[in-house]
Amino acid sequence: MKQNDLPPVSLMNNQSDAVQYGETNIEYQRKVLKYITEIGSSLRLDMNADTLFKRVSEAICTALRFRYSVLYISDGAGYFHAGATAGEGPEEEEYLRQHPLPDTVVAQLISEEYRMSESYFIPAEAPLWKNDHINSFFVLPVELSESSILYEERQVSSNRIWQAEDLLVVPLVSGDNTLLGFLTPDAPLDGLRPTYETLSFLELFANQAAVVIEGARLYEEAQRNSEERAALIEIGRVLSAPEALRDLDTVYQTIYEQVKRVMPADAFFVIRYLHQKDALMIDYFIDEEVSYPTFEFQHFPANMKKLLFEERQGYLFSCEQEYAHFLNEEAPEIDDNLFGSMRPSQSFLFVPIHYGETPIGLLSAQSYQPDAYTRRHLEMLKEISIQAGIAITNARLNSELRDALKQAQESDQLKNHFLMTASHELRTPLTAIQGYLELLGAFGELVDEEAKLRFLTNARRACEELVLLLGNVMDTSRVDQDGVSLNLGPVKVINTVQLILEILEPTTTREKRPVEVRIPDDLCVWVDDLRLRQILLNLVGNALKYTPAFSKIEITAKGVDGDTLNERPLSPHNHLFDMPCDQFVIIAVKDWGPGIGAQDQGRLFTKFMRLDSALNSIQRGAGLGLYLCRQLTEAMDGRIWVESQGIPGEGSTFVVALPRYTDKDEISGQLCNLDLT
Repeated sequence: MKQNDLPPVSLMNNQSDAVQYGETNIEYQRKVLKYITEIGSSLRLDMNADTLFKRVSEAICTALRFRYSVLYISDGAGYFHAGATAGEGPEEEEYLRQHPLPDTVVAQLISEEYRMSESYFIPAEAPLWKNDHINSFFVLPVELSESSILYEERQVSSNRIWQAEDLLVVPLVSGDNTLLGFLTPDAPLDGLRPTYETLSFLELFANQAAVVIEGARLYEEAQRNSEERAALIEIGRVLSAPEALRDLDTVYQTIYEQVKRVMPADAFFVIRYLHQKDALMIDYFIDEEVSYPTFEFQHFPANMKKLLFEERQGYLFSCEQEYAHFLNEEAPEIDDNLFGSMRPSQSFLFVPIHYGETPIGLLSAQSYQPDAYTRRHLEMLKEISIQAGIAITNARLNSELRDALKQAQESDQLKNHFLMTASHELRTPLTAIQGYLELLGAFGELVDEEAKLRFLTNARRACEELVLLLGNVMDTSRVDQDGVSLNLGPVKVINTVQLILEILEPTTTREKRPVEVRIPDDLCVWVDDLRLRQILLNLVGNALKYTPAFSKIEITAKGVDGDTLNERPLSPHNHLFDMPCDQFVIIAVKDWGPGIGAQDQGRLFTKFMRLDSALNSIQRGAGLGLYLCRQLTEAMDGRIWVESQGIPGEGSTFVVALPRYTDKDEISGQLCNLDLT
């Protein structure tokens, strides 16, 4: 029935004619009733809820001749939300959606004092509208009907004319007498306040709409249950796949996709608890369909610890202010802790992830709309968190097993490599000793004294090589098992270097090696003298073994402070670490050999490590010398590294930084925070 089916109010002779026409025209009422029935029958249970709500809101305006209408639906959690509007502008509709009506406000609207038939009419003059809080939930009509203005001009009784502040509430009641929601038709086209006849039509339509809305909600509930079951089944399927043990990112992505099926998820987190650091690591983070890399979460609120360690229920926050209050923080204007899209979330879900009694982390779904979540969403996320806990634990155990297997395989390879290297390196000096002794035994009477002396010297040198090889092996074993035993004290660097050069003098003399030493006489370090000699003997010995004869070797030392030390370029894979003093001595051993490439420098100081060029050379070694040097240096609060461009002829420089000792330290009785006593 269209608006022009009735004559305009302006064509009626007087007020009584208009009122009489609206109340007594039986033909008009029959048409209205027929139209309501047709509209009601057009609603379908299998409609999308949003579409259904919109149809209901529009139909009541069309059938009952109202300019505006709002349909409010209960969320079962204490609020009635504007599910659909008709006639309202976009701004007004958005305002109503952002201001759901609390139960307490609705209870005042449907008070018995406003009852009219089965509906409620709150007139503009009602004391209720003096409450600014209640007024804040509504918007006034943009314009009144033409009829209302004409009635006012004809001085019709004001208690019959619809006012802008009037509110009509038509309840939507389910079969079990539960309040599903209500309609608020506004600004009737005839400009008059409702009569009982008008309300009878409204309530008839509302009863039909309530039946369809209840059926549609039950249908959606069944669909939601089906979606939730399907989501859990899909998550379970992915978690049970062998790939889940190796690829947690795929598991996280699947969880996110299934969460989106059953609830809003503008942002989604999987947060892992780091037990050793007592910190949170965001393992998976997606914000508005954009994935972000993992990072450690700097801020770990105390209440989040309570959720992780003490509570199992999870948290639901309907707005940013609730979340800020939970954290005992004021919501900042600009939050420095924002990340991702840099938008503050408005609704939050947090649930803990446990495996048995062990806390693993947190799951969080967040929305940029307020009041986006219900208790049902929270319960669903808790179910998902149980499966996530199993998946994360299984993946971690699998990773640990793979690492253990890899270490076992590497250890087995190292053992085989060591046995092969050791047998080769030990056999060479033993063969030399055996050969010279057999020569002396078989031909001792035939060779002259000079030859005998040369045989014995060579045999002695082979014995020294053998002792050095076995010494490195035994020292490495002691360092790995029992740590390093140190006898710290002041040691002059120049004295130790001179002693090393005396030991190596036969080699330097034979190979005609120029050795340049530039070390101040008064430069001292706070170390174990024996261990320093062991370090320098390995470094200088390597410089002699792996560089051409006649090439120069340079040994220098100087004092530096901690800042200068940290500015020196380190080789790849070396790193700075905190040391308990700020004054150091840098001892550098430089050669002019083939150099060491950047790809090999990080492996030099590992156990059983020998470069390919060394393995193919005539020089012997077990691959333990530099590893032992690093262990001994770090035990004395120092560090060791290599500097080389890998260019033949430019060579390499092995650098050792050790704590410096001065007379001042002797007076104070302390050095580098070490007690001399």
